[in-house]
Amino acid sequence: MKWAYSIHNKGKLSVLLMVIVGVVLINHFNERNNADKMRKAMTAMYQDRLMVESHIYEIALAFSAIREYYQESTKKTDQFLLQKINRIDTRIELIQKTQLTAEEERHLLHLADWVSKIRQPSAGGLVVPEMEKHISLSLAELEKLSEIQTEEGKAIILQTERIIHSGERFAELEMVALLLTLLLIQILIISNRSLHPLTKIPYKLN
Repeated sequence: MKWAYSIHNKGKLSVLLMVIVGVVLINHFNERNNADKMRKAMTAMYQDRLMVESHIYEIALAFSAIREYYQESTKKTDQFLLQKINRIDTRIELIQKTQLTAEEERHLLHLADWVSKIRQPSAGGLVVPEMEKHISLSLAELEKLSEIQTEEGKAIILQTERIIHSGERFAELEMVALLLTLLLIQILIISNRSLHPLTKIPYKLN
């Protein structure tokens, strides 16, 4: 390693060492950025997809209860209908508070429109066949919304996989950089000792 003994080459080694340290620092900030992206992705998966799917399921149950009630009950009251519709409205409001795509907003608007038509009391002119039609259309909108949750969930999973693979590549790069750093430090130490040999102290007799 005689080439490492010259001051010029030692300067190059120092510059290279600083570059490697810079790479490590950049990788550190990249890992923090990836961690933030992962946190946002997990939040989106839970709040904007899993919770929305839960709300969709509850709305579908409410529609099924309304349909069953008006098909089988001999005494129909508006109170039961309004109770279920209010529950549906609450779920729709919760969905509207999440991060929605343009397609979700469109289907949610259609759903709210059908719900407003079902809200009319049966005694006020809304007959069972007409209600059945509105419920079927509402359930169709719910099915489309559920499909969107599946597609958006897959997109989030793919995004997290890319983040993980990116983190693995940068981790490997950081490991190589650290090994090079240790090697360069060792070369600098050896070359420094070679440039400054120890002088022997002469032995003096009294």
